[in-house]
Amino acid sequence: MTPHNTELTILSTTIRQDAQGRYSLSDCWKVSGKDKNNQPSKWFEAEKTQEFLRVLGGDPENRATPVSLVTTGPNDGRGYWADRKAVIHYATWISPDFYLTVISAFDALVTGQIPNATPKPKRPRKPPMLATFKTGYGIAKELGLDDNQAASHAGRYCLNKCGENPLPALGLDSRPTPTEANYYTVTELGKEIGLSGQAMNKLLIEQGYQVKVSGGSSSAAYEPTEKGKPHARLFDEVRKGGRGSQQALKWKHVIVSLLHPFTKTPA
Repeated sequence: MTPHNTELTILSTTIRQDAQGRYSLSDCWKVSGKDKNNQPSKWFEAEKTQEFLRVLGGDPENRATPVSLVTTGPNDGRGYWADRKAVIHYATWISPDFYLTVISAFDALVTGQIPNATPKPKRPRKPPMLATFKTGYGIAKELGLDDNQAASHAGRYCLNKCGENPLPALGLDSRPTPTEANYYTVTELGKEIGLSGQAMNKLLIEQGYQVKVSGGSSSAAYEPTEKGKPHARLFDEVRKGGRGSQQALKWKHVIVSLLHPFTKTPA
């Protein structure tokens, strides 16, 4: 359905009117390209314009002065204001192309249609979150990833397709394996014996529970040794910001009592 128009619209711009129904020539000048040589004042001062306005002023159909110059009051109300015939004469003075554009605008005003109206672009519809997650999860599983890794990559798939990773919102950004008890980060456990996470990692290495490793961006910085494996587990976690997954090494609470004798913290 074509939008209904009740105002003069030139090149998708509504031209303001004053109390007498005259149109703003400043608005017309702006939509014409704002050429300084085409300013309303230059048109008004031209000899042929003055001759035209003298004839137009004697037209009994004109109830108001064809062109009025406002120099006081708010800035947006100042400038030249002209009736329909004067606006058309001004458009002719600017260029044949602009004259045709203005004529089309007045014709559209009579018929109530906005000239060159284009429908608003449709907003792209995002795919359903659940179906997208299932698709991503299925692809990951086909590639041989385990359940936790598949879920992490499915969350990232949703982020790319839907603009949101559902896992952090569900509190599932850290997914333990089905066989775990309770596991904690070195920072959480270190607080109980007065050690920082960095100091805990160093002590775990010294006592033979873990080793430092280097690898890709998805690898943990530490891995448990044979001595540490009974007390530790690697977790797949969603990266900060929801982009991709990473592995984090966490420990059972018993590791606190195993390490405490090797600290300077009183029992």
